[in-house]
Amino acid sequence: MTRRAHHTVRSAIRFRNRMTAAVGLCAALVALSACSTADKHSESPSSAAPTLSATQDSKEQAAGDAALAAWRGMDAEMVEAYHVGKSSGTKLSAYAADKALSKIESELFQYRQAGVHFEGEPKSTAKVTAVDIQSTPQKATIAECLDTTGWKAMQGGKNVTSPNQVQRYTVTGSVRTIGTQWKVVDYVVDKEHAC
Repeated sequence: MTRRAHHTVRSAIRFRNRMTAAVGLCAALVALSACSTADKHSESPSSAAPTLSATQDSKEQAAGDAALAAWRGMDAEMVEAYHVGKSSGTKLSAYAADKALSKIESELFQYRQAGVHFEGEPKSTAKVTAVDIQSTPQKATIAECLDTTGWKAMQGGKNVTSPNQVQRYTVTGSVRTIGTQWKVVDYVVDKEHAC
């Protein structure tokens, strides 16, 4: 092989090596760029999701707490109303409205007509089972186990509570916002389901 031919072959090999290295470098840069772009896209939604989810959860938790506070407020004021046989002088209307308030007022009227009032206190275990903060008004559902063992109907100083009465039963309540305030708007007593 002549010196010139030998030089040409060596130049071609060097050129090929440089091209291979350049192609390899380009491929590496493209892969790196694609990875970093993919990483940015994959990180963005996942890092945003927990924040949005946490915010949603905290709003639902706050709404549930407010709904449960309204339920407990209604329970406390209802006990006071049944002690005296009327709702006047209580803050019942601050916690109950619509059908819930009508049902309580109707029962109070019937007991008052019969000369019945209540002594003692029922025990309640209540929890929020559903919250909807996307609707207007916002809504929540309460599930309560009501224990009336210590809750006695009295007439003329005599205990007239029925001995066969179910003393522990479930109550399901509907609570919603009225303006900015949560109020109990309805409830269903289910004495067929002991708790």
